[in-house]
Amino acid sequence: MSGCKARGIKLWAAISSAGLISAYASKNPPQNQEEKYAVVTLSDCRSILEPPLTPNDFGFYHSGILHTHDITGGEKLWDLAKRCYDSFTSAKNSNKHFTDMSDLNFLMCKAIENPNLTPSSSLRTALISIFEDPVTDEYTEPALVSVGVRDYIGCASIHGVGPSIAVFDSLRDGKLDCAFVYPSPLHSREQMDGLVQHMKAILLEGSASSF
Repeated sequence: MSGCKARGIKLWAAISSAGLISAYASKNPPQNQEEKYAVVTLSDCRSILEPPLTPNDFGFYHSGILHTHDITGGEKLWDLAKRCYDSFTSAKNSNKHFTDMSDLNFLMCKAIENPNLTPSSSLRTALISIFEDPVTDEYTEPALVSVGVRDYIGCASIHGVGPSIAVFDSLRDGKLDCAFVYPSPLHSREQMDGLVQHMKAILLEGSASSF
């Protein structure tokens, strides 16, 4: 978190960048071969609706912004994170999460009707989807234990089109906790575990070299 704050970016950008670097490395492409990856960042629109809503208003009020990035294998975590963040911020400042909503819905429907329009007919429209802001968990461990809760996760899934990895990140007692949802059998548990472990290593290395 301190590394993100020092660079004026948000946590999602660092996590997404680690995912892009890890995914590229997992393909073991020829040196400097360019690969294009897409990220969908979900932004909470409650505060900008008319009338505005509060976080206590239940429902799904997020809109996604799709941004693509060319990866060649030599990217550094923080440089790529800044690039991802700037791309998303520029699109959001241009109200892309509203103006592109109908176009994205149309493309999603067409992808469902014509799977061959997606890579390898996989119905995957992005590598990663992630929320702009993590959930801050305010429950203390003693409070959870008192009601018999040992552990829990927050996540969701959809049928049809979607990303290869949906990231649900939260902050618990100042620590990052992530749940990763992926389509099976399109991707295997072994494949995803290797990808996530590499992401973790990239984030830890980036955190150690933040300053």
